[in-house]
Amino acid sequence: MKSVAITIDDKLVTCRQDTPVLYAALDSGISIPHLCNNYDVKSSGGSCRICIVEAYQGGRMKVVTSCNYPARDGISIKTDTALIRKLRKGVLEIMLTRAPRSPEVRKLAEEYGIETESGGSCDNPEFKDTCIACGLCVAICDEIVGASAIAMNHRGQTKIPGTPFDQPSKACIACGACALGCPTNSISLIDSGDTRDIWGQSFKMKRCIVCNTPYIAEAQIDWIVNKTGKDRSFFDRCTDHRQKG
Repeated sequence: MKSVAITIDDKLVTCRQDTPVLYAALDSGISIPHLCNNYDVKSSGGSCRICIVEAYQGGRMKVVTSCNYPARDGISIKTDTALIRKLRKGVLEIMLTRAPRSPEVRKLAEEYGIETESGGSCDNPEFKDTCIACGLCVAICDEIVGASAIAMNHRGQTKIPGTPFDQPSKACIACGACALGCPTNSISLIDSGDTRDIWGQSFKMKRCIVCNTPYIAEAQIDWIVNKTGKDRSFFDRCTDHRQKG
């Protein structure tokens, strides 16, 4: 793919064509606040709207989400204008009413001069007023893992990720990728001995035969074996001891 030259806050930046402006900026040392996007998850982004910027092309300006706005030759980007700061502040004020106990949201809100003492509206105790309903966990489960065990349930301020009908999901393999990728650390994953608890279910863990550490859910092993035909003995050792032979 060819390289293009764009301008971000008066700095000339060269990147590959169609690179999301957010990552062109970050790779050049230009900070743009963001939460919901993960570069490796192609369907993610555009949800939290914190990464909005002004994009200029052909004499026109429009406000866009930088995480999914493609870099094209000659465009100019402004990341921190008075308009952008005003709009971001509005986005954060709304987000704060939903996730008032999220350290990540509170930190951003304080940077924009917003009072962080606020009540929450997410009545699901699983998320403790920290979920921003960005859907990144759902995208990871569907696109990266391929299990499609969770979805966005309900609507509006009550919209949250979860298993279908909030019931135990046979599709969940307890891999923990959703929890790892959550930008506000909202998903509860608890490992206790031979058990992993996630999405209201308990899963048995496999122990490494060398170090005796529980390191992967048996359900995940079953899923990989069924998908790939890999021998179960491959999972007798954890990653560290597998590499050591």
